[in-house]
Amino acid sequence: MNRVWPYVALGVVAYLVFATVTLPANVVVPRVQPPSVTLAGLDGTIWNGSAQVLQVAGTHLGSVRWKLHVLPLLTLRPAATVEIRRTDGFARGDVSFSGNRVALEDVSAALPISALPPRAVPGGWQGSINARFAALTLADGWPIAAAGTVELLNLTGPARRPMNLGSLQVTFPAAAGDSDTLTGTINDIDGPIELTGTLQLKASDRSYLVDGWIKTKPDAPADLVRSLNFPGEVDAQGRRQFSFSGNL
Repeated sequence: MNRVWPYVALGVVAYLVFATVTLPANVVVPRVQPPSVTLAGLDGTIWNGSAQVLQVAGTHLGSVRWKLHVLPLLTLRPAATVEIRRTDGFARGDVSFSGNRVALEDVSAALPISALPPRAVPGGWQGSINARFAALTLADGWPIAAAGTVELLNLTGPARRPMNLGSLQVTFPAAAGDSDTLTGTINDIDGPIELTGTLQLKASDRSYLVDGWIKTKPDAPADLVRSLNFPGEVDAQGRRQFSFSGNL
């Protein structure tokens, strides 16, 4: 009789593993998703599933697919490969969670600026975003470390007096330690302006600071030239200093 118990135990374990692996997403996900996240149209399992609708803090991001990784669960750090799809763009990458932090790796995304929450892009700016990060770490939803680039393509705004500024790139260095301020460099890619500057993101008060130097190119539209002829220091190259800041 004692020889039977190992087989019974093995059968119970096999059943539990099978039951866990095949748990439907529409049964489990609604019970564990954060209050600020809404998933609808769930399909598949908690390990390999999808949702037709993903909303975060009331902002519609698109549909989403995920594949949960097993081994990180042994260290109580859930991790998954996630892909978000929209009719006008996508985002994909590897995501892991630890306390209030979210670590992303091998991230790529192409989205319209209008897909971002209005609070993140005040002024009604239009254009598209291409992002590529080898690593990106968020604490309470705020970026604290990054290694990668963000391109703002065909940037046009603000809504009250829209002008096309061409395309810009923000480059973040290799991910560093827990500094309170994350700094990236800004430069123009193409368009009617020459721009160099920095973007600083401060975690303690969730503030941003953008400053640098800007000037128009010889073929820039007259309206843009007049708009950028604001008071401020002008260097030997004819570039004018600018700075603006705020909180998100």
